[in-house]
Amino acid sequence: MHIIETTIADKIEQAATLLGEHWHESARNKHLMVLKPDLAQYQALEAAGVLVGLVAYDGDAMVGYSVNIITPHLHYADLMCAHNDVLFVASKYRDTPLGLKLIRETERACKARGARLMLWHAKEDTNLSKILPRIGCRVQEIIYTKEL
Repeated sequence: MHIIETTIADKIEQAATLLGEHWHESARNKHLMVLKPDLAQYQALEAAGVLVGLVAYDGDAMVGYSVNIITPHLHYADLMCAHNDVLFVASKYRDTPLGLKLIRETERACKARGARLMLWHAKEDTNLSKILPRIGCRVQEIIYTKEL
């Protein structure tokens, strides 16, 4: 297995199966959250130089991805933050070191781009919510949602 840093626009078609699996697992309001990645927005973020994308492969098969946006914090303009947009590893690879390797590579790539604070988004009671505290992450705030 290997991980590469790449552009999202180049990999979106190849990621279709993984995106579907990810959506099926994690979208909590499926009637509102219809899977339709905004490719134009991802391309604009890439063109602005603020998007960091990593893809994990087992041979030629894509088995995971991490997409992140690096921007100055709105309240602390001198603080560059990496906001994880999505992180996903195919279910059959979750009992391997791949997830942790993808997290560490994400943090390395974001730090290399100037980020000083990593913001991970994890749904409660998921593998990711259990892993993050073990690797030195702590809760910064909790996001609640409400359908309007």
